[in-house]
Amino acid sequence: MGVERPVIDLIDTMFSPLLGWLTDLYNRILMLSVPLGRPLDLSNYFGFFKILGSTWMMVISQMIGLSVIYFIVWVVVNNLGVISKFKMLIKWW
Repeated sequence: MGVERPVIDLIDTMFSPLLGWLTDLYNRILMLSVPLGRPLDLSNYFGFFKILGSTWMMVISQMIGLSVIYFIVWVVVNNLGVISKFKMLIKWW
């Protein structure tokens, strides 16, 4: 008592553009890289902190970097339930 082939083909046809887009996005993310010799220079964006000195510039840059990493981890952890629900939704497929 399985799902008939035409229904599966219809669903595959509907989700094909989305899966192609996700595959393309995944491949582009894999190709991203930052050269080790040229890290991101935040002083170009936060130049007004230069009056505080190099030590405070480093502290502020570290705080901003850690905040971004914390936010990314927070988003991923809070969306694990959504991913699980989506997987359960298409489990019969």
